[in-house]
Amino acid sequence: TAYTEATCKGNCVGLVKLMGRQSGYLTLQSVLAARHVDICLLPEMDINLEKVLDHTVHLIQTHGYAVVVVAEGCGDTLGSEPVADVG
Repeated sequence: TAYTEATCKGNCVGLVKLMGRQSGYLTLQSVLAARHVDICLLPEMDINLEKVLDHTVHLIQTHGYAVVVVAEGCGDTLGSEPVADVG
């Protein structure tokens, strides 16, 4: 699991990309079931990448790790330019 990978070594980030191009429903349900997720990014959210990175750094400094789950639809909104649908 991403939690195991993130906690095995200091200052690590466990990153998981889950299904959810149009909706983050499956991602949200997975995060609620996992209970070990620090940050969850969904396509329905307005995401400020700088705030996400700052919070990730804060988690690593205080806990030594961070577990981040991203729905695949977030890739369209995280960059400066929209990403074409690849499939």
